[in-house]
Amino acid sequence: MASTRSNATITPDAPKPNGNYSHAITVGDTLHMCGFMGDDPATGEVKGDIEEQTERAILNIEAVLKAAGLTLDNVFQRRIYIIDMKQFRKVDAMWGKYFKEPYPVSTCVQIGALAKEGAVVELEVLAAKK
Repeated sequence: MASTRSNATITPDAPKPNGNYSHAITVGDTLHMCGFMGDDPATGEVKGDIEEQTERAILNIEAVLKAAGLTLDNVFQRRIYIIDMKQFRKVDAMWGKYFKEPYPVSTCVQIGALAKEGAVVELEVLAAKK
C-alpha cells in the first residue's frame, strides 16, 4: 500500500526525530508510528531507569497520537525493544498504568543496543481511527 509524505505527523510536543523520519504516517485509517525511547522532548536526552524511560516513551507516543487526532485508546498494537528481557515486567506494569483491557496486541524483543546512549527501552505502536 502506498503512502505519501502529506500523511506525515510531526509534533514539537514529542522529541525531534534523530534521523530522517517522521513521527508517524497515516495510511488509510492506520497511524504507523516510529519507535520512541524515553527522550525528553525539551532536551532530547534519555535519563532515568526503565520505568521512567517507559513512561516518557508513552507520553511521547500520546503527544503524537494527539497531533494526529487520536488517543491511547486508538492503539491496537505495540512493539517493545528492550536491552534486558528481565526488565519486561517493569515495562509492562508501566504500560498498564496507561492502557486498560482489552489491551493492544504485543511483541517484545531483546536487542543489543538502541540509537540513543542510555536508552534501555523503545516502544512502537500502531493506532487506528475508530
